[in-house]
Amino acid sequence: MCIHAAISEPIKLIALLIAFCLAGLDCCAQGKADPPNTANTREEILAASDGWQIHTTYYESAAGKESPVIILLAGAEGPDKKDPRNRRVWQNAAVALQKSGFAVLAVDLRKHGDSLPEGTAPESLKMTAGEYVVMATFDIDAVKTFLLSEHQNEKLNIRKTGIVAVGSSAMVAAAATVADWEKKPYPDGPTLETSTPRGQDVRALIMYSPNSSVKGINSNTVMKAIKALPIAVHVIASKDVKDDARNADRIYKAVEIKGEKFKDARKHTIVAGELTAEGFLEGRFADPTNKDITEFLTKNLKELDMPWTSRKSRL
Repeated sequence: MCIHAAISEPIKLIALLIAFCLAGLDCCAQGKADPPNTANTREEILAASDGWQIHTTYYESAAGKESPVIILLAGAEGPDKKDPRNRRVWQNAAVALQKSGFAVLAVDLRKHGDSLPEGTAPESLKMTAGEYVVMATFDIDAVKTFLLSEHQNEKLNIRKTGIVAVGSSAMVAAAATVADWEKKPYPDGPTLETSTPRGQDVRALIMYSPNSSVKGINSNTVMKAIKALPIAVHVIASKDVKDDARNADRIYKAVEIKGEKFKDARKHTIVAGELTAEGFLEGRFADPTNKDITEFLTKNLKELDMPWTSRKSRL
């Protein structure tokens, strides 16, 4: 049974408490690669509300306005990240999802990948206090604004939004999900149910090697809020990477809902070996990972009975 049907009681959203940190982190340098060259794929530069340019790659769905949409976030680990990746690490996963009828947006969060001020060397940038908070708000809001435009143009169905993230970006995704669900509908209907939504669109969240200790984000509060939401969650980590396994276990226990009817919508997968973060997307592990992502999102997102409706306010 799908979690969206199983959770029927009113959802009490828990306020997102975000504590700003004092110490900064250097930003990791990201590798460069040629963008994919397909007719239905294009580069999009989005403007965050503070003016920061967020570089993305958009994989448009050929399935039209009922297409679910997936946001892909590479890691955002700071100065000590070994072999950092940018959004292009998602290319194979994005194409697999695109072929399965999903629209996809792969994102470089600020100070990562191509989302750098012009002429700035990555190693010169510092991760300041509250940087991850700004990623979860300004950066993801810019992403949602673009996707809403595509929704209104009948290119996708924003009501079926999923996020797949790795490492520290997983907690950014979780915080952004809570913020999305806190958005009140437009006051254009007699009841909340009949009013035009402004959020409550994220319905699935996949986390690879999630970091539960991200500066500036209160992970306990965020995951407690996630547990109450009617969204599917899948947490994946390698058992032989002790920190990853410990973080994944902590996060899953925070969102776990007991019962057979929730087994497909709240999942915790521990794999053998020492895979971590973007390593799941590379080499011989890429195809099984892409298959797992597509199957989970098909079952818990694409198959939802949530038809496209206009998001334009009636006011």
